[in-house]
Amino acid sequence: MMHKWFWFGNDLGNFLLPGYNVVTTSSFFCTCLGLTALAILYEGMKILQIKLQQSTTMLIQKQMPRTSENSSLLSKISSKSIGTQLPLHCTYWSAWSFQVLHWSIHTFLGYILMLAVMSYNVYINIALVLGGSIGYWIFGPKLIELNMKRFYQKQNMLDCDKECADNSINYEGQGSTVSVVTDQLITEAAVDVHMPIGI
Repeated sequence: MMHKWFWFGNDLGNFLLPGYNVVTTSSFFCTCLGLTALAILYEGMKILQIKLQQSTTMLIQKQMPRTSENSSLLSKISSKSIGTQLPLHCTYWSAWSFQVLHWSIHTFLGYILMLAVMSYNVYINIALVLGGSIGYWIFGPKLIELNMKRFYQKQNMLDCDKECADNSINYEGQGSTVSVVTDQLITEAAVDVHMPIGI
């Protein structure tokens, strides 16, 4: 029976899969426990996804060709150069394939949990919220730590020194940090061209 409002009870009938009948109290209790475990797993898989992204990023950085100092700074700024300069290596593609597989399983698990919520059973929803809360309590601090590391890595990508930071403050409202760094590089190049050889 399809419900369109929240209801109490343990007779779910066919639940999620054809042939999986939940009609007894014991089967209903086991279903709630299983959904709680899936909700905890869903939260834990978020950490694995970030770690897989970090390992793939490290592989990309190792495969990038070494260039001069100025062009390497510009290549860090330009995200388009990453995709065009990478050679196709087996290690990169195997890591990327595993990351895509993990993302697919994580997304599929999310849809399963969403379909369980759409049963509108109060006990099922309590089990899912409880599982998500336990999962976040276990994996939340690590997830916050990994997100902060990613934030600091992105912040340090430009390798700005104090002068660059001062320029970005002075140029506030006139452009982004990327344009400030680009202007600084153009100015340095112009000074090198017009500087007398004897100096």
